[in-house]
Amino acid sequence: MSGVVTARGLGAQGRGVTVSLQTIAQLSGFFFAMGAAQSLSYFIGRRPEDASRLLSTWLLMLLPLTAIAIVVTELLLSTIFAVHAPGAIESGRWFLFTIVLVVGFELNSGVLLGEHDFLVFNLLRFMQPALVALGVTVVWRLGSLTVTSALLVATVASVIVLALGMTRSALRTGWGRPDLTLGRTTLWYGIRGHGVMVATNVNARLDVAMLPAFVAAASVGIYSVATNVSLIIYQLANTFAALLIPAAARDTERAQTRIVGSLFGTLAIAGALALGLGLFARPMLEVVYGQQFGAAASTLRLLLPGSVLFAGSSILTAGIYALGKPFTATSAQVAGMAVTVIGLLVFLRVGGITAAALVSTASYATVFIATAIAYKRAANVPWRVFVPTPARILSLR
Repeated sequence: MSGVVTARGLGAQGRGVTVSLQTIAQLSGFFFAMGAAQSLSYFIGRRPEDASRLLSTWLLMLLPLTAIAIVVTELLLSTIFAVHAPGAIESGRWFLFTIVLVVGFELNSGVLLGEHDFLVFNLLRFMQPALVALGVTVVWRLGSLTVTSALLVATVASVIVLALGMTRSALRTGWGRPDLTLGRTTLWYGIRGHGVMVATNVNARLDVAMLPAFVAAASVGIYSVATNVSLIIYQLANTFAALLIPAAARDTERAQTRIVGSLFGTLAIAGALALGLGLFARPMLEVVYGQQFGAAASTLRLLLPGSVLFAGSSILTAGIYALGKPFTATSAQVAGMAVTVIGLLVFLRVGGITAAALVSTASYATVFIATAIAYKRAANVPWRVFVPTPARILSLR
């Protein structure tokens, strides 16, 4: 809803600048969070009695990392927005401080998931975009929607939700004494698996982050609509995958059944959604986003097959994490990141948004294949486990 409002209220150029700045802040925050969400959800899920010490320890570890993230991203901002007016850079200067919020959400998510506080986790995940959607709609109707006001609304919504989430986490776990030994152990787990978060976000968002350096803001806006719609499929699966890590880690006997059953269900639902979106892409985009965004239909169709496979890979990645092998999960994701980085560097300048879409789909497919191979080896299961025969589906109930 917020994407629709910003597209209609700001046009392709304004939406392009807004989405690019948000993407850059998110990528930087995810990179410097050092796998906090995955590490905390795994270790608290296995040993709930360590939750209070882990919360305090990780909070202290993330403070200097967040400061470094802000400084590095501020230095790169002028290069990223080389083809844009100074206004985009001026808005970005203050907005990049919201990297603090991105890192904070990673910390809070890990605690809530580790505590199996799934209801609150999902409520907060819904509340943040809901507040953004409400805020930008009100500002739009008041005739005050600009790039700056849209970014302000997103910032205020994130502050509110993070405050509620951290309050919930602190009440659930309490504040324990920081433990450097525990911190090193869990940080090493996070670093080994950190490539998953970095590579996943590179695969999903690097195209949008790099486009401003090669194409006009209007093209970025059109492309961002296509990617946002296609990644709805992945985001639904990824939210569910986050719940699987602590659940499978705590109940190891049923872990394989949960992962394989979730994979079958995810691919089936994602495939059905992609088929519907592909068939009605142009009229849907024009009705929802506006006439000028109908041009995103062809790009959306190129992205959808890869998005289905990307959704499936998130389930398998959760299974590898639950087995306590984060580096294995990282190696699978890095294969897709290599396709993304090399493909964009080679083809983006000459192919524009069409090249970006094709590279993204190739990357998503690579990630799925590599993750399936990695899970098979880590779980020591035969290939036939991945074949959804009627008998196997019934056995998963």
